[in-house]
Amino acid sequence: MTLTQLEYIVAIADFNSFSKAADHCCVTQPGLSIQITNLEDELQMSLFDRKSKPIVPTSYGEEIIKQARIILNEVSNLKALSKGYGTQISGNINVGIIPTVAPYLVPKFLSNLNKKYPELQVIISELTTEQIKQQIKEGKIDLGILVTPLNVDSLNEIPLYYEELLLFSNYYSTKNEIAKEIKPDLLWLLEEGHCLSNQINFICNLRNLKNKNSNFVYKSGSLETIVRLANDSNAQTIIPLMVLDYLPQEIKQKTFEILPAKPFREVSLIHNKSFIRKAVLKAIQEEILTCIPDNWKSKMERNIIPI
Repeated sequence: MTLTQLEYIVAIADFNSFSKAADHCCVTQPGLSIQITNLEDELQMSLFDRKSKPIVPTSYGEEIIKQARIILNEVSNLKALSKGYGTQISGNINVGIIPTVAPYLVPKFLSNLNKKYPELQVIISELTTEQIKQQIKEGKIDLGILVTPLNVDSLNEIPLYYEELLLFSNYYSTKNEIAKEIKPDLLWLLEEGHCLSNQINFICNLRNLKNKNSNFVYKSGSLETIVRLANDSNAQTIIPLMVLDYLPQEIKQKTFEILPAKPFREVSLIHNKSFIRKAVLKAIQEEILTCIPDNWKSKMERNIIPI
């Protein structure tokens, strides 16, 4: 078994194709296929179902590929360590950010980060919390920015800021007054699986809530879409404070503190405990913190809502 063979099986799993994997690895397809066959003979098992289109791993192959990703990630760390890469701010860094943070935080820090560190290429993907955790474990991404605590032993969490959650309401309890308290049967929620939906359910104790004002279910990961739906249907939703920077004034005027709880979410930078590129980690952390209000950076006595 060789590292090259492990690289090949990971590439096939990523591209679901022998030919695309060969192109990615800069080898001929016959050469790649021979290496895969040799590895399967050594392991005495088939790693891929070659009859399926596209190519997919077998059940045994999935487990082997998971371990291959871990091994390749650790080898990459060893190479980086030997080159002093942990002290350099250069190369590629893959960052996964949840959709309820990415559109609002990334524009605030990415441009300055690029100007300050031109040799660092930041590759950002919008992913759910579960996807970020899994892809960090598999070595597909290096860092994650999401809501914590996660309580995962293999991950380090670096809290960045504590963001208040607000109520958007376009429901008039009287002819002239907007309701400033949560009306559970009027809440529009993000698609299940987004951490903000989990937080809203936690706040309201309405984990199985359905919008009673709607005859359909709208699955969306977009906060702006949910706000517009709530606005047009005289309903409500819950949004993070940072979103206000990107909403029109007439929408801002309909957002209120959730009293008396005043819930907050903890947004953190996470990485695998074996991650060694500390200089890059610190650079990203510091650049984010420069665009965050000082009063967001302290935990204090706040009602932190878990995911």
